[in-house]
Amino acid sequence: MNVKKTRTPRGKRDSTDAEAGTGDAQTTPPNSRTLQKEATRAAILQSALLIFSERGFDGGSTRDIAAHAGVHHALIKYYFGSKDTLWRAAVTFLFERQAAEMSFDPPATAVTAKTHLSRRDHAREILRQYVLYCARHPEHARLMMQESVRDSERLQWAADTFISGTASRAERFVQMLQREGILPDVSVPALVYIIVGSAQLFYTLAPEVRRVWGIDPADEAVTAAHIEALLAVLVR
Repeated sequence: MNVKKTRTPRGKRDSTDAEAGTGDAQTTPPNSRTLQKEATRAAILQSALLIFSERGFDGGSTRDIAAHAGVHHALIKYYFGSKDTLWRAAVTFLFERQAAEMSFDPPATAVTAKTHLSRRDHAREILRQYVLYCARHPEHARLMMQESVRDSERLQWAADTFISGTASRAERFVQMLQREGILPDVSVPALVYIIVGSAQLFYTLAPEVRRVWGIDPADEAVTAAHIEALLAVLVR
């Protein structure tokens, strides 16, 4: 039996197929290979932060970083080229993460709800955010301490690229609170480092805290108690 074939006129392709094709082009998600590359790169950067924060730049080898990340050593050269480039990429990752996780602005929930935070409550919220960031990422302070002890060219780069901008925002925040009488009218750089030290040190020296006091700074209840103690001392 002969079946008559019907041709679809040129330019008259099935509209469903056309729409599906257009939709796919507009909303194509990253493929699994791209996602795997991103995950591998992020794992290397996080491992670099941990190794460099524990051993310093000179003591942290790229082989140890690769082993910690669970990847082949050759991938570090593939993604970053050199150890110095890896360090800078890791520090960039670090400060971008800090910017994403905390801010000197009032919390978004307060803005959405149109609730007005007092300056004192604003100060308490920002300091709470900062302590929680320090608790999640003790490698941040440890890595900066490693480079500060050496006063390296890498520290100068980090200061010029990231730290000076953060310090300027902290300075404006502290001065605003000083004008309101919430923080004492003393040296701003000194006060900034008093705040930084009181927020960071508990987590930077976590192994000592565990041995001496028998408590774990990583425990949520211990972190909450630290926050309340810090706010009671700093915010008048």
